[in-house]
Amino acid sequence: MKSKASSALYNRIREILESARAGVARSVNTTQVVANWLIGREIVEEEQKGRIRAEYGKRLIENLSKRLVKDFGRGFAVRNLETFRAFYLGYHELVIPHVVSAKSWKPGRLHPNLSWTHYRTLLRVEKPDARAFDEIEALKNNWSLRELERQINPQIAQMAAEKAIA
Repeated sequence: MKSKASSALYNRIREILESARAGVARSVNTTQVVANWLIGREIVEEEQKGRIRAEYGKRLIENLSKRLVKDFGRGFAVRNLETFRAFYLGYHELVIPHVVSAKSWKPGRLHPNLSWTHYRTLLRVEKPDARAFDEIEALKNNWSLRELERQINPQIAQMAAEKAIA
């Protein structure tokens, strides 16, 4: 039979382990988000060295992708590098996420409670005001990726319809 003391000890240790696991996951996610932002910045800065952007940018990303895929795997396909580039352009103000306070954070800045998949999904919202609203709501309501997608899909459909009419 378990004593109350051993149950209490078990529960305290369980809380420590669960907290540590959550911290590790958050740290890995933040590191990935920052790395993707930095890769996007490098691509944008290289593209804007006075070269003809469209042609040079496409070749730059294709060549970079080939080398990175060879060394680091398929996570660096052309489409992903283009997403990193768009991420940097959409979130051009880097504030190190783990030191963000609720008072200092603003939409358009990285936040440690949003994952890379959250940001990738938010990038589909073209209007900055709508994207900022979705960021705030996702954080305030602790939306999972699925809930964020459910919230923004009607907006994306509406934007596509507006483009088709224009």
